[in-house]
Amino acid sequence: MRARLRFLLLLLLAVPTPARAWGPQGHEIAARIAADHLTPSARLRISQLLGGDALPLMVLDSNWADEVRSDRPQTTGWHYVNIEIGARGYDRRRDCPRDNCVVRQIEREIGLLRDPRAPRAARLDAFRFLIHFVADLHQPLHAADRHDKGGNSVTVIEGRRRSNLHRVWDQEVVAALGPDTMQVAADIENGVTPQAKAAMMGGTPADWATESFQVASHEIYGRLSANGPVRLPRDYAMREKAVVRQQLLRAGLRLAGILNAIYR
Repeated sequence: MRARLRFLLLLLLAVPTPARAWGPQGHEIAARIAADHLTPSARLRISQLLGGDALPLMVLDSNWADEVRSDRPQTTGWHYVNIEIGARGYDRRRDCPRDNCVVRQIEREIGLLRDPRAPRAARLDAFRFLIHFVADLHQPLHAADRHDKGGNSVTVIEGRRRSNLHRVWDQEVVAALGPDTMQVAADIENGVTPQAKAAMMGGTPADWATESFQVASHEIYGRLSANGPVRLPRDYAMREKAVVRQQLLRAGLRLAGILNAIYR
């Protein structure tokens, strides 16, 4: 029964699906980009770990970390890091108390995947967490805060609809890229030179946290008023497409770089 369900889910990935929230769609795009850039060795070893072809299964598993959050409440703090607007960038002592943040969790998952003594079940969990958390770190509002819970407390008005800033970035900005997740991933990769991709893969999770924080500081908070509800232009999501494409590309390529280094 489980094998049949998995087969049906893989079939669903082969056809275009309606645009969904940034959560699922954004993670699927980043996972697809990563899978496209795996070395043959990495793809083989990941396929062995997942029990099937790495490419569709990475996409399928990219949202697992969100799906299990209610059953594993201790993982909630692993999805983000709160760097206050006005800081210079990520500081582990200040921004990751008790090492409970997405930066440190990415580092822990990498360490676990490198450990040949780790049980397969633990490595499988670590892999699924890793592919999700690398993408989370590249959502700018998962790395920045203005005493507003990463934009969750910022009320925004779009036409007659009220929402919050974090939800806009979790849902609308990625949906603006198009409804076909696999096509969006291909479009994002198209035209990027191998040299540019290689340069983008560099850095550490701490570096990427600072980079995402800077994107949030300049591209999001830097364009908002400090107080009261924020009225966004109706085409706000379309205006931010370039930022979203850049962040998803970075996430996918960096995830591939991590996996290729682990599975040489």
